Formats: sequence, C-alpha cells, structure tokens
Amino acid sequence: MHAVLEYLAVGVLLIAVLLAASRMIEAPSSTLETVRGEQLLTVAERVIDKILLTAGYPPDWGSNVDVNRTCKPGESGLCLSDFGLALQGGAPYIVDPDKVMRLTNLSTLPNPLYLSAENLTCLLGLGTCDALGNLIRADYGFRLVMKPMITARVEALEWQSFGQGSAATKFRVRVVNWLGEGLPNANVTGVYMIAMVKGGAAQADEIEGFYNYTGWCVTDALGYCTLDFSSAIATNPPQGGGGSTPASFLVLHISWEGFTSVVGYSPVPGGAPLTGYIIGNYVFLSKDYEAGVLQYQGKVSGAVIVKDEVVQVVPLYSTLLDLTEVEWCRNQPNDPAWCQRVAGNVLPSRRGAYLIGRIEYLEVLSSHVIVFAKWRGSWTAVAISRIPEVDVSFGPRGAKPANSVTVTRVTQLYNYPYVVQLTVWRWAEGWP
Repeated sequence: MHAVLEYLAVGVLLIAVLLAASRMIEAPSSTLETVRGEQLLTVAERVIDKILLTAGYPPDWGSNVDVNRTCKPGESGLCLSDFGLALQGGAPYIVDPDKVMRLTNLSTLPNPLYLSAENLTCLLGLGTCDALGNLIRADYGFRLVMKPMITARVEALEWQSFGQGSAATKFRVRVVNWLGEGLPNANVTGVYMIAMVKGGAAQADEIEGFYNYTGWCVTDALGYCTLDFSSAIATNPPQGGGGSTPASFLVLHISWEGFTSVVGYSPVPGGAPLTGYIIGNYVFLSKDYEAGVLQYQGKVSGAVIVKDEVVQVVPLYSTLLDLTEVEWCRNQPNDPAWCQRVAGNVLPSRRGAYLIGRIEYLEVLSSHVIVFAKWRGSWTAVAISRIPEVDVSFGPRGAKPANSVTVTRVTQLYNYPYVVQLTVWRWAEGWP
C-alpha cells in the first residue's frame, strides 16, 4: 500500500516538474514577442513623428520644384536629404500642402515630381541604401495613407445645352468620412460657376461672363443628397455670343458635427483627363489639354483660385474667386526662361508629357485651383485639389502581416482636419 502511494507521489511530482519546465521554456518566447511588439510600436511612433513634426531639408522642398530628386549620401545642394511634411514655421501637426502633393500619384496623370516609396524607405531609415541612394535592403515595410477627414463624391445627373456646348445642372453628392462611410445630416452648400468662353481662329479667347448659382442640401442616412440648380439657371441663364462654350465647376462647402471641408468638382466631358497637380506656383496638366490666353473684363486671366476660408463664411462670387494670370510653356523658342529651367532641368526625360504653367500669384489659403483649358477644341474647367488623398506603400497593399503596428494622427491641412495613418511591419516577418 505504501509503495503504491510512493509511486503516485513520484508520478505527480514528475508531472509538476514537466509542467514547470514547459512554462519556463514558453516564458522567454512570450516575453520576447511582447518586447518585439513594443519595439515595433516604438519604430512606428518614431517614424510618424518624424514625418509630421519635421519639415525636412531643404525645408521648402515641397514648393521648390528644383528639388526634384533625393540626395546621394554625403551630397548637398538642390536635392532632398531629409524628409518631413511639417509646414515650415507652422504649429505642430500642420502639414505642408506642396509636400503632400509630392506624394500624390494620380492614375490618370503620373506626378512629375513624385517621391516614391523606395525614396521614403531610405530617407526614413527603414532600410539600407547604397552610395548612390538606391535601396539595397528593406528592414521594414510600411503603408502611409493620408486623407481629408471629410470629403465628397460628386456625380452629374442632368445636362443642358448652352452656346456651343453643355453644362451640368443637377448633381448627386455623397459625403463620406476618411474610411469611405457615408455621413448623415451633413450640411452641404454648393456654389456652381458657369463661365461662357468665346474664341476661335484669329480671335482672342475671352470669358464673356461668369454666372454663379448657390444651392443647399442635407445628407440622408447613407450620406447622399442632391443639388439641383435647374430653376436658378432657368431664372438667370448663362448668356454668350455665337461660338461661346460653357466651362463649369462646382465648389462644395461641407459642415458636419463641427468639422468642415471644401471639395471642388469639374463636370469634364467624357474621356478628358480629370485633374492635374499644383506644386509651388506651378501647374502640371496632361499634354492633351491646350493652353489658352483668356481675357475677362479686359484683363488676362488664366486660373481661378478658390479661397476656402471665404467659402466657409460668404459663398459669394465676388469674394469666393480670384482670377489670376497663368503663363504657359508652349515649347517655342520665345518661351520664358523659367520654362526651359523647369522643362529642361526638372523634367528632362518627360518634358513632352505635361502642359506646364506658372501661376502669377497663388493664394496661400486656396484649397483648389480651377484652370481653364481646351479639350478637343472646347473649353473646360479643370479643378485641381490641394487637399489630395495619398496612399504610399512599400510592400503589397492587399493585406498586411499579423505582426504589424498601425498608428493614426489627426493633423491639419489649412484649417481642415487631415488624417494620417502609418502601418509598419518587419520586412522579414512579412512576405517571403
């Protein structure tokens, strides 16, 4: 009897020893995973603080189009040696729109001064680069997403003929947050502009008149509402002489739960490029557009600057818009000197892919720039947003590793909330 009890006690003791040994083996591994996770969080927070709280070097690299490449190790001068999106001289968490624009790459028109994910990997110290600044090995993968907190998707529903063309008269608007979810009970103010432009062979291109119409709507449970300008346009129809073409654009001011946003939209004819880039004082459009020299009330005018600060208060034509001259490069011997510098030095291999212009004066607080250009012989208005959506990824976009860290910050672009989200993972723990 005593022998049986002794055997049982020895068995229990062996099981206890084995369980304790197993726990002792697992403990370092569990602790190591916790430490590795905390270290990854530290890396992500360090990187996003670097992005949002420093201006980079040179600090004006966003607006200075001569800074068109990253520096090689040890190199200085007109090249980007340090990366940061902070507005030079601004308060913390205010980002520079020109720097953000360098990270935007539209599918319809490649960015001529695009800063790629490989460049960012080197500049942010997330990999090892060679003496020429080329990435040799990535230590971390990342995805950087930046979007307005509130934006809108616009669709033209009805069109009406004016002069030698047509303009939209009714729009469907959906207000969404940065995750793409519809926002109910958002107040939408729409200011719709129709410019009647006249010109032709041996004639100076001229804006014969600007017509503005204002409408309001409140979004439903899914974030939709309709802006119908048909009655207002019927009361005050755009007037133009023979051969005039309407060029129209819509500016939306959105207010939701104390947050505001401004969205510009151009109902461009089918097949036309949708937008362009504003970097510094320079505008880059598709080469398929034709630049014209417009006159309005006897003055040369090429761009319409939409002042977002005024839209919030008084959406009136007289204070909402500022017609400003744009000087275009035409690939001619008499082009101004800046054309040769920008097209020859900044875009030496792609100078023929873009229509390049320089805005005489760019309003600091302008959220959008409306540029008038010809598309297949007809005038149109191209709305270029200075509050773009950015998605830069070094690594596959479809999924992310289980062991990754995502940090999110709410910043400001002008006075509008702008969401920045960074996801970081160890490259060795990602995909083979």
